[in-house]
Amino acid sequence: MSLLKTKAALLRVARDGAAPLPAAPSPGAALDIVVDDTVARHWIVERPVGLADGAELDAFAAARFAALFGADPAVWVLRVDPVARARCWLACALPAVLVTELSQTAAAQGWRVRRLQSRFVREYNRHCRRLGPTAAFCVASRSGTTLGLLAAGEWRSIRVHPPLSRSAADFVQLLQRDCRRVGVDADGLPTFTVGSQRDRVRREP
Repeated sequence: MSLLKTKAALLRVARDGAAPLPAAPSPGAALDIVVDDTVARHWIVERPVGLADGAELDAFAAARFAALFGADPAVWVLRVDPVARARCWLACALPAVLVTELSQTAAAQGWRVRRLQSRFVREYNRHCRRLGPTAAFCVASRSGTTLGLLAAGEWRSIRVHPPLSRSAADFVQLLQRDCRRVGVDADGLPTFTVGSQRDRVRREP
């Protein structure tokens, strides 16, 4: 756990759980919680034709989640980023029991949860202005390799692979496979990587 320049503390939640949360330095101090990508679920939502409202989008995203992951969306907290005029949106889900537990623990220790995000979502929000409309964005950590593909400003793919240190394939092979699945040209694709395993990626612009 660490303090940021924005005066919000940061709690990282790994696959095996979070470290004990200390009491807030002052009542209502801001806390950002970042959950490992191996705990979260990410997928791409294609914008439904004739979308009426947010409730309809939530129902559509939940149905897509169930079809992709074979899990009950009722026990997950689902979020979609409906970018205006885009045809494909990034969606993320976290286990509802984990979200409840983290929120209750933080409140009991005097914290105000400012954000609760997957690591990929957090890192993308921090670095998205440095990416072009067509790019690969990768979070390469010791727990996994999350690779997202953008084409013409729209999400085309996001997948969580094993960590590069334990993968049978190198990054270029992973990138080529993911690109091939969604019809994106991997040759010359700008790649931006963050995380502790970023030195294993050799495609920095």
